[in-house]
Amino acid sequence: MMTTLKLFQIRDTEKLQSFSEIYFSCSGLPIPDEYLFNQQNRVFGIYRNNEIIGGFILGKGTEYRTLEVFAGDNERRNLYEGLDQKLMPTEICCFWIKREYRTKTLANLYVWLCMAYALKRYGTPYFLFGTCSRSLAKLYSSTPKSILIHTDHIRHKDTFIFWAKRSTCISGVLEIIRFKLNRVFKISSLNLWVNTNLSFR
Repeated sequence: MMTTLKLFQIRDTEKLQSFSEIYFSCSGLPIPDEYLFNQQNRVFGIYRNNEIIGGFILGKGTEYRTLEVFAGDNERRNLYEGLDQKLMPTEICCFWIKREYRTKTLANLYVWLCMAYALKRYGTPYFLFGTCSRSLAKLYSSTPKSILIHTDHIRHKDTFIFWAKRSTCISGVLEIIRFKLNRVFKISSLNLWVNTNLSFR
């Protein structure tokens, strides 16, 4: 059977709740109902046939989940004041890929390209995003298009907040994809070298 990957905006209440539950299982972070069901926000799912394998939310409004979750109380007000000068950015949040698909190159790349497409179509001129994952922060930092604006330590985890221009989102995602592929190929080459050398012992 042919595998089909598709991007859909999720509007159905039951599917939105399922999205929230899967994201929580991946990240340990809950999505408040008032954010999940906010009509200003767009919730996207990437489906392989009928199975959701990843997703993200494009959020718009005066309160940013990125700042509420990844910035401490002392710095949050300053960040909000600074972002007012950036024309009320769209935020990307609740980004996830199912664990079993994170090493499947084509599916992984498709998810990233879907995010770039959604930003290009629905985003404002600037966008905001953050993470408490060091590996994801390293990916975001692999392109100069992502500007790190704040780091913090929340609930025993390091957090990272970035912003970028929508006009560079596709080229930025392509640079992230290239970085990911280079890393995969290096790991594969190293494993091949180790296995080859061990086999001759």
